[in-house]
Amino acid sequence: MSALWADTSGDSADSSPDVPGSDASGTGRVRPSVIEGGAGRRRLGRVPFVLVLIGIFGVGMAGLLTLNTTLQGQAFEAQALHQQANRLTYQQAALAQQVDDLRSADKLAARAFGLGMRPNPEPAFLKLPNGKVIGKPTVVRGNEVPGLVKSPEQIAAEREAKEAKKKAAEAKKQAEQARREADKQAAQKKQAEQKQAEQNQQTASGQTGQESGQKQQESKQQESNGRG
Repeated sequence: MSALWADTSGDSADSSPDVPGSDASGTGRVRPSVIEGGAGRRRLGRVPFVLVLIGIFGVGMAGLLTLNTTLQGQAFEAQALHQQANRLTYQQAALAQQVDDLRSADKLAARAFGLGMRPNPEPAFLKLPNGKVIGKPTVVRGNEVPGLVKSPEQIAAEREAKEAKKKAAEAKKQAEQARREADKQAAQKKQAEQKQAEQNQQTASGQTGQESGQKQQESKQQESNGRG
């Protein structure tokens, strides 16, 4: 028997190995039920992987949303703290200026004057621990240095004088403005009167010219009538 030909007898069919899913008649066709079962198993094998991907994506989106919300909250908090720091800085500057004002020589002298203390141009010093007096003690009457410390009455009088001077300057300024406005109005009125006078003069000269022209025409007409 040639090698290109195969035996189709029952012995050869029985001796052929059983292929899973093949037909028992020996035709070699695959059963559809076996193929469908394999595809279903492959689809079921892909489902857990897809679920894992969906879970990872959901967790990532939730984490990103949480991070964004946290960053926005921290930004608002940082802005509020920055504004509070600015307010505290301004408050500190105002308090420092107030302290410097209270530490000034004028303020200290005024407070000492209010407590009954007066400046002494010739003070005496007590040396410790021996108690030796350096200098000649003198009684202070309060008028030794009149320009150094001012009484509340003097301060009030100076304030009133300053306010009166300021009011006088404002009144003078207003009077000067009123005078300038009056001069301006007078100049405008004078200019308007001059313009009106010029217009009247031009009108009068025009009327005079018309009258002279009419007279000339009448005289010419009379002459022509006399000749006729």
